[in-house]
Amino acid sequence: MSAETTGAGTMLSQDEQEAMEYVRDIRGFYAHAVQYVVIIAALLVINLVTNPSYLWFLWAAFGWGIGLMVHGLTVFEIINLFGDNWEKRQVSKRLAKIRSYRKDNN
Repeated sequence: MSAETTGAGTMLSQDEQEAMEYVRDIRGFYAHAVQYVVIIAALLVINLVTNPSYLWFLWAAFGWGIGLMVHGLTVFEIINLFGDNWEKRQVSKRLAKIRSYRKDNN
């Protein structure tokens, strides 16, 4: 794999790239969590204003909450949905297809 560069043009090691990817994943999870809280709170208000006798917003909170929970469990590596090195195997497959396509069309 090629090394990634920072904004200053310095090369990052494989370990630094993986650490940066992990931090980006954590940031993505926190953004997801904030979106969840804001939207579910808005749905709660809408629900209470329009039909307080039936709390339908709980269905959205429950469904989205499951997705948020799975996102957190995978980001913090509590569960590993795709197994070790899944991403690297997928990248290798894709690169092989790209190279084969280019070879056939040149």
